[in-house]
Amino acid sequence: MDKVSFLQEKSAFHMKYPEQSDLSFYRWYTQQHPDEAIGWYHLGQAREAQGDIRQALAAYRQGLFAKPGPYCDEARDAYQTLLREQQRQGWRNRARLLLASLAFLYAQFVFSPGPLPDGTPAAGTETPAAPASMSAPAQPHVEVIAVPATLRPQERQSQVRRYAEARRPALTQPYTVLVVPEVPGSPLFAPLLFYQPKQVLGILQYHPGSRTIISQRWFDTPVSLDGEATLAAVRGDLAVEQQTLQHVLTLRNALYRYYQQKGTLPARLAELAGSYPGNSLPQVPFPPKRLLLESYSYHPYAFQSGAAWDSLRDVLPLPGYPEPLSPLAPLQIRLSQKSHTLQLVSGTHLVRSYPAAIGKNGSTPEGYYTILQKINKPRGHDNIYGTRGLVFQGNGYAVHGTNHPASIGTSVSLGCVRLFNAAVEELYTFVSLGTEFIISDAPAPAQPWSNPAPFILPAGPEEETPGVTYSWLH
Repeated sequence: MDKVSFLQEKSAFHMKYPEQSDLSFYRWYTQQHPDEAIGWYHLGQAREAQGDIRQALAAYRQGLFAKPGPYCDEARDAYQTLLREQQRQGWRNRARLLLASLAFLYAQFVFSPGPLPDGTPAAGTETPAAPASMSAPAQPHVEVIAVPATLRPQERQSQVRRYAEARRPALTQPYTVLVVPEVPGSPLFAPLLFYQPKQVLGILQYHPGSRTIISQRWFDTPVSLDGEATLAAVRGDLAVEQQTLQHVLTLRNALYRYYQQKGTLPARLAELAGSYPGNSLPQVPFPPKRLLLESYSYHPYAFQSGAAWDSLRDVLPLPGYPEPLSPLAPLQIRLSQKSHTLQLVSGTHLVRSYPAAIGKNGSTPEGYYTILQKINKPRGHDNIYGTRGLVFQGNGYAVHGTNHPASIGTSVSLGCVRLFNAAVEELYTFVSLGTEFIISDAPAPAQPWSNPAPFILPAGPEEETPGVTYSWLH
């Protein structure tokens, strides 16, 4: 609904109910049109004007998950602005409390008849130790970089060494650079965090502390990473690092989206793996055995609402490895209708790329959406929705699996997005409720892309909806 239609409804409401306030209209409107952001935005504005910040945030949050239309961006901006103001107010309150405490202590010191105790424990007593934070031993770090196909072998070696030397301020431990042929559409001489190399041009081990090359090996022509026995160790190191990065990125994204929806973080990570409809994740992943951790460290007290995403590095640290040079970002799904490609991205990093089937005759709607529901084994006739479903618009649009894999890569549906079942199970694992989904006709930025080993967390019966038979636009 556009702004003119909204105002017409408001005028008609007040003509019929002249004694009612604007707030009453906004409440009525959001009940009648729960998918329209314009109503939630104005309800939030009215609540904020009354000083009811909690209700204002709740209204703006509803606007974040409305269908694309007028005031979607305004609701999002208002929500973030109010959260930042709450953060600033919290800091001001803490500062006033600190000053009051200091003043009280000063008064006690000045007017106390005796000296203040020095805080030394009395005999026979012990000061409780702070709980130890779980940390993983430093792990072998591997960076995969692509180099131009036009470089001669000597130029390639020289430029890769310059790349390693330029990383010295960020890294202190020895690390490995795995050099691969150019990946069309992807950056050169930049770490490809979630790329699974098939061929390798060279490998270099570098010590940034002494600025020396520990070892290096180069190939005149690309060799198979799987077929080269001498590369088995680095292949294993890369697999563990990618697995850890994926776990941490998935958990940080789930925490970030949880905060966006509820205005707070969960008390425990286990709360992210609830039953439908609160199933942000199917499970909380366990760290790889090599890290010697029972679980990932979680410090919700380190969260800062004014720097929500950035502070998650402290809330849920990346164990055993350096943070990526190009920072991770909240996960986002992007569908390129022109190339029938669905991609999962984290800022500048491509995480996964899948071929997709889309709607015929332009029936898959372009726009900005969020994942509203996640369903394990969605029911439909003849298992047409495959093994997983992710609803992104309330009137029948979802990303789901299929019982007709030959359709992937074509325009055949009535509007839904189809993936291979293995792909939708992996997407279901990665993304949480509230993850952004952008559909456009823009070309996919990186083709072809080689996905790492599958990352699929099993989904349980608590994520099913046995009493519902869906009628998505298959």
